[in-house]
Amino acid sequence: MKKITLFFTAITLLLSTFAANVQLTVKLKNGDVITGKSVLPKITVVSPYGTLSIPIEKVSNIKLGIPSDHTKDGAVLPDLNKLQTASENESKVIYERLLSYGTPILSTIVTFTQNPFYKISENEKYTIEELTDELMKKANITTTTEVNDAVTFDGVNYVEGAIAFNDIVVQAEYGNLTFRRDKIESLDVSTIEDITTNPDGSFKLKASYHISGNDNKGWLNSGVKVKNGDKFSIVANGKIVLKSLSGGTYTPDGYSAGTKDGAYTDDTPLKYGAVIYKVGEYGEIKQAGSKFEGISTEEGNIYISIYETVYDKTNTGSYSVKVTKK
Repeated sequence: MKKITLFFTAITLLLSTFAANVQLTVKLKNGDVITGKSVLPKITVVSPYGTLSIPIEKVSNIKLGIPSDHTKDGAVLPDLNKLQTASENESKVIYERLLSYGTPILSTIVTFTQNPFYKISENEKYTIEELTDELMKKANITTTTEVNDAVTFDGVNYVEGAIAFNDIVVQAEYGNLTFRRDKIESLDVSTIEDITTNPDGSFKLKASYHISGNDNKGWLNSGVKVKNGDKFSIVANGKIVLKSLSGGTYTPDGYSAGTKDGAYTDDTPLKYGAVIYKVGEYGEIKQAGSKFEGISTEEGNIYISIYETVYDKTNTGSYSVKVTKK
């Protein structure tokens, strides 16, 4: 992984006005993990050396450190400079003043100590090192690597800084949840492809995207919500070519023509290339095929996908799938 570390006093990652629909896995500091949808804008890195704008589609992870307040840098930086050379009596006054600002100045202090001109004080007490340790204890962290926020993008690039990140609203399956920034440890990010709806209200399941092996991104949320006992139907048609299965042609019921991959078998409840569904994000996966009518035994939205354990973006074709609650 390439690591791009930007050390300066006021590096800030600002959220711009261009937003995209994303799937988020929110990891909270108390250990809870929540998955849902949200809208996040492009992320822009602003520094005295230039601007780096990162499309949210390129971002895979956002790690949130200690919330920073760089508005006090005008007062904090001169005091840090003085603390390097001041006498112990003078240092005590400066130290206590800096300590009163609290943990939001940790990012400024860490960046200051990474400056090549930084000089360790000869005093035994009231030093920058002691100040850092005391503020880290208040923040309940053990290493300076936990101070800054960080963004991973393009799979290999890693940028550290401070993110202008507010509370976030996540649309989970059973409602909207709001998370305070100071409660969030990290966010795993993946973009959601815009859902294509046909004139008759059916959905387009794309073989190049809506594959069950494409992690959570391969499942299309129909928005049709059912509960135990509700009747519903799924009707599908169309043809696709699965490059992941030797380029064979498939219909909503499974294999149709062309090369039959060695992995294909008809002796399983789920046929490769077939239309499948589940009720709720974690519901049991079942085959719908070209025509299915059933009664729900679970509660949640109906999700649909194409069954294949290996995802290949060079697959072609699509199915038209209509989901109806009766």
